[in-house]
Amino acid sequence: MSRKDGLQCAYHLLRGHGWMNKIMYFRLNASQTRRNAMIDALRAPCYALCLTMAGFSTIARESGFDFMMAIATSLGVWGMPGQVAFASLYSAGASLFVIFVAVSLANMRMLLMVISAADMMQLKSHNLSVWKRVFWMQFLAITAWAHLGFVQQKYPSHLLLPYYQGFSLTIFAFGIFGTVLGFFLIDLLPPELLRIVIFVTPIYILLLIANARQKANRLAVVLGGTLSPLFFPFVGEWAILLAGVIGGSLASLYGRFIAKWHIEPAT
Repeated sequence: MSRKDGLQCAYHLLRGHGWMNKIMYFRLNASQTRRNAMIDALRAPCYALCLTMAGFSTIARESGFDFMMAIATSLGVWGMPGQVAFASLYSAGASLFVIFVAVSLANMRMLLMVISAADMMQLKSHNLSVWKRVFWMQFLAITAWAHLGFVQQKYPSHLLLPYYQGFSLTIFAFGIFGTVLGFFLIDLLPPELLRIVIFVTPIYILLLIANARQKANRLAVVLGGTLSPLFFPFVGEWAILLAGVIGGSLASLYGRFIAKWHIEPAT
């Protein structure tokens, strides 16, 4: 084999394992990474989140929220389950304590997402103060978390924090704009139409995870989506939670143990 053939073989081998992309992204600095993240966000995620927040704003206005209250909810809660729970309980006349507990429980999933995102970005290595960590994690949404896991395959770990900063701030700005837009669009469009768009972001997240390279992630979605309607006649609204826990646990066990058996070399 000639030297040229050897270099071509090595190139295709590295490209096949994704190392060529890694090498290319290693050359980027933090500013370039943030710019790339903003461009990625502007391709689809920001529009999906904008429409979703417009749907929430419609629900909030029908629940009796004024404009500033709707904006403050999006700014402070920044989690669709918690925001919808807030609006629903507010319209029902629930006490402030009940609303606080319900919103906290609805957004409890964010705790695990924050832990996972902090680990992916290796926040400890960036020497950020506690208040800066809290500040940046406030912008974490499931869209940013899912996309961060997707680009983790391309970007080196030390650039994931700048990527997250550019991506999360972009979708956050569009989310607030969607809140403003939805609050006034109810005067122009049927409310039923605006409620439908609240499902745009979950569909985007589903498509993103379906294209993930990790088989365990795709398996978790399939198992959870299959188990949820099967559980619903027996446990009602708890079906989503149980299906997610069981489907995710089974997929995690597959990724940790069963999948490894297939790649272990024969002895």
